[in-house]
Amino acid sequence: MELSIKPAAQKKLTNILENHSGKLMLHYHEDFQGSYACSIRGVFQIKITQAIPETAEALDSPLGSIYIEPENKQFLDENPTIDFLEDMNTFQLKGRSGLLVDNLRVVTN
Repeated sequence: MELSIKPAAQKKLTNILENHSGKLMLHYHEDFQGSYACSIRGVFQIKITQAIPETAEALDSPLGSIYIEPENKQFLDENPTIDFLEDMNTFQLKGRSGLLVDNLRVVTN
């Protein structure tokens, strides 16, 4: 599976990585507070970490490998895309079915 990253998101993530060392992981965060439908267990976030789990798989992207736990791939559409909306200063995760995460957070360990 390939993870597309729009040019604006590539630029913003590159700037963030200049100030934080680590690898990128598309982390499925299950301990979140929100008003999502009851069938949704969690939400994706971009995690910058040194500790990539041994079980993680690499997704190809324009920024190199971005890791994901295999059991969390089921929550993605095929060939997802990360975009950045400059006017809202936020990342978004999109798929074939539409918007998956409207405010994709970037976190560190």
